[in-house]
Amino acid sequence: MNRTKRGHRQGAPLFLTLFFLLALVLLLAIQKDVLLVEEENEVIDVFLTADTFSVRWDHSVEKEEWEEFFKVEGSELIVTHTRFKTFGAGVPSHAGKKTYIKDGWVYMTGLDQSVDDSLFIRTGDETKHRLTVAGQSEKLKANSSFHITVKKLNLLKALLVKLTC
Repeated sequence: MNRTKRGHRQGAPLFLTLFFLLALVLLLAIQKDVLLVEEENEVIDVFLTADTFSVRWDHSVEKEEWEEFFKVEGSELIVTHTRFKTFGAGVPSHAGKKTYIKDGWVYMTGLDQSVDDSLFIRTGDETKHRLTVAGQSEKLKANSSFHITVKKLNLLKALLVKLTC
């Protein structure tokens, strides 16, 4: 009986080693599109499951809030719709498939414009830029450059980047 228990214990380290090696191989093999947010070329956040996000700011001339909504399709970022409080110079009176007013906001929906895999944002002194992903809103630093991009990373690297942000 002691021999059986001892043999069982000797097999456990081998099983655990094989299990962890298999887990590591899977983490390296599985590729995932992730949303990376960089400030001044330094990664400040990574989102593993982001399929939509928005960028909101106070317009520097109009002094009213604007917000653009994006969806992630594969490695592509697509502007789906926008909303803002007032029209100003250069703003089309109609864009996309539908324009309407709701709760004091002008909505333009059905834009479906690709920005490829990158979105660049330059914040100002008083623009109060915010990034919202999965219901979590994050203020972006004033007077800084941000780069939002979709990257394909293996799951291990994505998790390591997330842990170090």
